[in-house]
Amino acid sequence: MRWPSIRLYWRMALYIGAALIAFVVLSLAGVWYVAAGELENYTATRHGGLGREAARVLVAGGPEALRHWLDTEAPIPPDVTVYVLDAGSRDLRGQPLPALYANFVRRSVIAPPERSDDAFRPVRLAPQLRGPGGEVYTFLVLPNRIGVAGNAMTTLGLLAVAVLVIATVAGLIARSVGRPVGELQRVVRELASGQIDARVPTRIAARGDELGSLAADFNRMAGQLSDLLEGRARLMGELSHELRSPLARLQAALALAAHRGSIGAGEVTRIEAEIQRMDRTLGDLLRFSRLDAAAPLQQRLIRLDELLQALVRDEELEADSRGCRLELAAPGGQPVVGDPDVLRAAFENVLRNALRYAPADSVVAVELRFEPGWWQVTVADRGPGIPPALLERIFDPYVRVPDGSEGTGLGLAIARRALEAHGGTIAARPRDGGGLEVVMRLPAAQIA
Repeated sequence: MRWPSIRLYWRMALYIGAALIAFVVLSLAGVWYVAAGELENYTATRHGGLGREAARVLVAGGPEALRHWLDTEAPIPPDVTVYVLDAGSRDLRGQPLPALYANFVRRSVIAPPERSDDAFRPVRLAPQLRGPGGEVYTFLVLPNRIGVAGNAMTTLGLLAVAVLVIATVAGLIARSVGRPVGELQRVVRELASGQIDARVPTRIAARGDELGSLAADFNRMAGQLSDLLEGRARLMGELSHELRSPLARLQAALALAAHRGSIGAGEVTRIEAEIQRMDRTLGDLLRFSRLDAAAPLQQRLIRLDELLQALVRDEELEADSRGCRLELAAPGGQPVVGDPDVLRAAFENVLRNALRYAPADSVVAVELRFEPGWWQVTVADRGPGIPPALLERIFDPYVRVPDGSEGTGLGLAIARRALEAHGGTIAARPRDGGGLEVVMRLPAAQIA
């Protein structure tokens, strides 16, 4: 049979209440065990026959005989100390009184009692011994390990009990609250980083308290979010495929109409430009949806210098059409692991974006540089640059610089998704002397 779960705040109250009860019980037991035994010897010595025997020795042989008897024959328990004090608070055997007791003993033990009458006799805190010459001594018994502030062993025991109880309660709270909260935090971070299959373990979601309800609600939310993202990616992919077929037919019909002369050349050019733009937009949507769906990537060794050389050769025609040049600095070296098509698409989108904004007679520089454990690819242009507020946002989907240029707003977003899928990063920064630099980093392959 499974017991019903206790609500979290009642559980915390139960832990704290149990801790307080345990501390009180253990403390009382410790005080009774340590202090009671010592006080028992003290009481037995103070109220036993030791004082009477001391009085007989004093009367029979004087102070010297009493001193000798106390040092050699008196049955004094090891937990107490016996003082025989004269009127000046001096011990017969020369033992100094503890500093904590000295003033109290002088005022309340050795000093003569107040005057008494038939109805009242004041209590003496210690018996007195009368010597053969009439001198008066005070027979004082003090416990050795119990002082005004208590017993040192008892204090240490209470501290040990407190530490033990606090550690136990802290462990229970950490196990009951801290560990599930840490697990929830880990899963939230995984979901935020793009792992849409992240879920809180069943052992936490099945709890009957508030944390269990929170974990179950989070799993339901994560499941719904995963379904929405997968549905969106599937819809975008299917929509891109479905719209490309009508575009192909439209291009064929346009070519046929132009051949028959039923449409002017200017209109043909404009319509072809719009069709190409729509085709490019759909292609970007398709690529972005595939990356957004976290499709499995190929794992191959890639030489970035060779990939960039091929990319620059293919883009030289685009650069010539815009009146600018491409320069590549790509030394060979350690490869990376990844999908060559996905990485080429990332570099291509960044490079085409740089060519779009590069002015005539300028140079777009592509540099490959190795750092310990990383490859860095930098694409730099001399274009108008980007406002500082947009340096991070340009990598978000559908964000475009408000300069009137054409574009889908997905090129740099595709580049970021592709690089992050390979464990890399991408960032933009102003270029010294004007323009923009896009810096991409990829981890180098670990080859044994």
